[in-house]
Amino acid sequence: MSKIRDMRRTEWQRITKRRYISREETDIFGSAGRISLISIDEVTGPLTVHYPSRDVLIADAGYSWFQAAVPGAYWWLTAMFDAYDRLIQIYFDITGGSRFDDPENPTFEDMYLDIVVSADGSIEVVDRDELDDALRSGKITAAQHRESVENCGKLERFLRENTAAVLDWCRARQRELKKEAPN
Repeated sequence: MSKIRDMRRTEWQRITKRRYISREETDIFGSAGRISLISIDEVTGPLTVHYPSRDVLIADAGYSWFQAAVPGAYWWLTAMFDAYDRLIQIYFDITGGSRFDDPENPTFEDMYLDIVVSADGSIEVVDRDELDDALRSGKITAAQHRESVENCGKLERFLRENTAAVLDWCRARQRELKKEAPN
């Protein structure tokens, strides 16, 4: 069984005070879906992720996370911004699909494999080892593993062809939601 995550990130204990806003969005790379912004006001401690190429601080007081989800898509976008609203990175979870049972708080099935797009436009597929471990341990099936690898490849090709547009789109939507968010 893979992990289920929600747009409000309710499982995230590190954030002790947050603000959340979400809305429908008609153009998420040509599809309709939902976007949201989590403004992180207080944390138990900063969060740094460790990639093979570098360490990246992705969550701290004053940071914000912009998210986008599309019904029928096998990815979930999370763009992390620092306290000065500078884009840090865009993180694409490869998913087993998104559910919109609660339209205000969609969920996704995390399939372990991810793509990171850095603010400079570099693209890196990460966590293939986690996907392989999930298959070996029986958390996912061989079909889910294969589909995750295929969906990751499709998304990576799209991102390589549209990197600048994706970065610009995330920056613009984050600014819009930040203006709409309660203080």
